Amino acid sequence: MELPVRLKTAGEMYQYSCDHGFGTGFGKNWGMRNFLILEQKLEAGEFAFLTFVGLHRFHSMSAHQRNFAYAITNRRILMGQSRSFWRTRFESVPLNAVLNLSFDSDNTIAVMKIMLEKDAVTIGMSQECAAALSQRLTELLPLIQGLARELSGGGDGKQEE
Repeated sequence: MELPVRLKTAGEMYQYSCDHGFGTGFGKNWGMRNFLILEQKLEAGEFAFLTFVGLHRFHSMSAHQRNFAYAITNRRILMGQSRSFWRTRFESVPLNAVLNLSFDSDNTIAVMKIMLEKDAVTIGMSQECAAALSQRLTELLPLIQGLARELSGGGDGKQEE
């Protein structure tokens, strides 16, 4: 499967998230600052093909690390947040380390879970955002699995640059 888009700049990543209903955060200024962290962390030859915004390490509406920008790239899942006084938070997970992606929801909020061997990253978001994101991830699943196999040395993940 060919990669649908190749996002490299903070502006492209933020606009993609907004245009597809995958979250905006606290507005364009904060969103751009968060996606700028991801842009700066992209490695040579790496690009995002899916971006979204959510509440990082979500446990409840009062227990989370606030809005983060997320990008699924051809190699990793990137997670970044710009904080006050030029501080930042950044995490990344190689695609081949992801065991499962799932969504849970109740009446008010949905939670995406990125399952890893010894951890789970939980991301809170609106029901509408989760529905749109879940549908797009389902469409992209064969591509993500192929890229993960390629990272593991299993080949078979066709990637064109």
